[in-house]
Amino acid sequence: LDGSNPDVRHATVAELLDEHEAPHAGAGIAARLEHANNDVREAAVKALGMLGEHSAPHAGAIAARLEDADDRVRRAAVEALGRLGEHLPTSPG
Repeated sequence: LDGSNPDVRHATVAELLDEHEAPHAGAGIAARLEHANNDVREAAVKALGMLGEHSAPHAGAIAARLEDADDRVRRAAVEALGRLGEHLPTSPG
């Protein structure tokens, strides 16, 4: 995900989304949410959104990207949180 080539980033995301890798990929992807490169942050947010229930533990970190300086990252965070909505725990009461 850290590379500058978007094709390589997309291939990496596809590999991480494999059903065998998905349960273990969230933490590694979430670590890139603070990356200096906007494209890397955007790819990380999108990848977490596609992981579904496996990225629910990182919902807070995704939500923090709603304040990102880059509008593409913010938009990706909105979409990712929308996808995660059904997998997030509900608060009591």
